[in-house]
Amino acid sequence: MADASLSDIVEEVAAEDGVRKVQVEIIHKHEERSSATTWAVVLGVVLLLGIGLFYIAENSDGLLSGGDSVVGNCADNIDNDSDGLKDAQDPGCRPNGVYDEEGYEQSQ
Repeated sequence: MADASLSDIVEEVAAEDGVRKVQVEIIHKHEERSSATTWAVVLGVVLLLGIGLFYIAENSDGLLSGGDSVVGNCADNIDNDSDGLKDAQDPGCRPNGVYDEEGYEQSQ
């Protein structure tokens, strides 16, 4: 469809006392369907992402794999305190006589 020219949409209503009155009709057509469809798709994607993240959170230890149980340096297989002993053999990793892999090697 060709765009309407100004003369096609302007209608002269009245002319009196040298004053010309005109009426202009402007029609704007808005496609509700495309907007509604877009919002439906966006909402669906957000819901799927939310359900997926909920499933991952409930059925795994987190989003990243790998163990994070060891915090200290008593399980890194390095002699951190330079006493010639590593981790389980090092008395610094046995503060109460019990090996603590999450502890830190301490000089005795």
